[in-house]
Amino acid sequence: MELSPEEYGAYWRASLLVAAGVLVGYLGYRVAAPLLTHSEAGATLFGLFLLIALIVAGSYLVTLGVARTVRTAVDAEMRG
Repeated sequence: MELSPEEYGAYWRASLLVAAGVLVGYLGYRVAAPLLTHSEAGATLFGLFLLIALIVAGSYLVTLGVARTVRTAVDAEMRG
């Protein structure tokens, strides 16, 4: 599979999206973990909300990166 410079750049941007999504999910866990172990219900619920929101955001970024990778690979295969 021969890649043009634009396709090569698209692969790098896609890999950065995947890495950013994983990082957001990991940081979401690290930020929310102290709140989840807190004894008060309000702090625990906020920690749960924060964890879910950041995992959803990270999953969205990963999905965008994987979709861009697949689209670039399909375009490169169809061209050549």
